[in-house]
Amino acid sequence: MEKNILLTPDQIPPSYVRCFQGDCPLADTCARFLAGQCIPEGQECGAAVYPTARRDGDCKYYRQTRVIRAAYGFKALFAEAKQKDSTPLRNRVKEYLGGHGTYYRYLHGERPLMPEQQEWILNLFRRNGYTEDLCFDGYREIYDFVSD
Repeated sequence: MEKNILLTPDQIPPSYVRCFQGDCPLADTCARFLAGQCIPEGQECGAAVYPTARRDGDCKYYRQTRVIRAAYGFKALFAEAKQKDSTPLRNRVKEYLGGHGTYYRYLHGERPLMPEQQEWILNLFRRNGYTEDLCFDGYREIYDFVSD
């Protein structure tokens, strides 16, 4: 597993259940334990996995640490869209991402697009006849704390 990827507290959802059990045999590969090692400044309590979750070398809250290629921003996709297609494409992407404000946070690269979201958006463009040079504004390897 990649260990040189920068991890900051803002990459972990506030409600993500964290683990602090360093003696667990699964700790080295567990995303919850990794998240437990990165607590925001000033946070003193939150949701945690209790030792009782471990049974016979297994943990029902175990999540394999996964590194994904996140995309940031999609202004480049819309720059190539024809004017007549731009509004319908934008409206479908807004609907998919959850609304106007959320759409703009993704558009400007303030939130990472997960691989599944990237594929959905690229497929939308492909279905509308855009098949060449489809890429997002930027990419970065990050830990996945969203997929569960």
